Amino acid sequence: MKLFLAGANDKNTCELIYQSNHPSFLTTFYEHQKSFNKDWLYWYHKTKDCNADWIMDSGLFTMMFGAGSHITYNEKDLLEYTYKYLNSMKEINYENYIVEMDVHKVLGVDKLKKFRGIFEKEYDIDKTIYVWHKEEGQDGFDKLCKRYPYIAISIPELRIVLKGKGSLHKAVAHMIGRANKINPKIKIHLLGCTQQGLMEQSGYYSCDSTSWLSSARFGQSYYFNMNKLKQVKTRTLDWKKYAEENKDEFLEKLEMLKPTEYNLNNFLCAKSYSELNQYINNRHFAGEVVKKLW
Repeated sequence: MKLFLAGANDKNTCELIYQSNHPSFLTTFYEHQKSFNKDWLYWYHKTKDCNADWIMDSGLFTMMFGAGSHITYNEKDLLEYTYKYLNSMKEINYENYIVEMDVHKVLGVDKLKKFRGIFEKEYDIDKTIYVWHKEEGQDGFDKLCKRYPYIAISIPELRIVLKGKGSLHKAVAHMIGRANKINPKIKIHLLGCTQQGLMEQSGYYSCDSTSWLSSARFGQSYYFNMNKLKQVKTRTLDWKKYAEENKDEFLEKLEMLKPTEYNLNNFLCAKSYSELNQYINNRHFAGEVVKKLW
């Protein structure tokens, strides 16, 4: 299983993940749509040369519900964005995974087919992640599993749909089992999967999380202890002692990052998530090794 650390949108987060020696990065095209920053490109190509895995998200969710939500988008706008997205991948020689434009909630399922056709034509189908949303129903899920080698399930959406109605863990396990029964070779990505309990099951290929990066903003951090991620406040004496013990490892390979306490805490978070990834692989994925970059 590959746990992609999301938020690798700038030189700082890229270097933090690289410093932690974790091999799986996730960024969003929304942050790069004007142009790809040269420092980000440096880290993309540096990590790519180290055999890192990358996912480029389309950024549609951010456009619809985040920073771009003040704008109303029509089909023409999203088609222009789609072609810009795909053309940009060629311009920077990006050859890793991308996420489709899952326009279900904006344009409807009928228009979705048109956008999927564009991705099938313009990008390697084995490296495109096609996302299931509730609008497609179970029949749509089954068709997705039959047609595409790599699909995604949105955990935040399922959490909303199932609120007060059923177990999220059971629902995810059922969908993973169903997908593997339909297509034993399928790869499944759990989008926005931040719960260790959900990660601790077999049958899927990858997941992603931004929790490693967001906690430090609120004066918290993570360390991996025995078999669980532990969240602690960074102002505690125990954490400060732990951070000091690991400081030399953080400073050893610094290139662009400033040696601040904030960056040190994020580095330790990234490292703890990498340790979690290996722990889950040991338990549920026959000891699959989380590869190292250096």
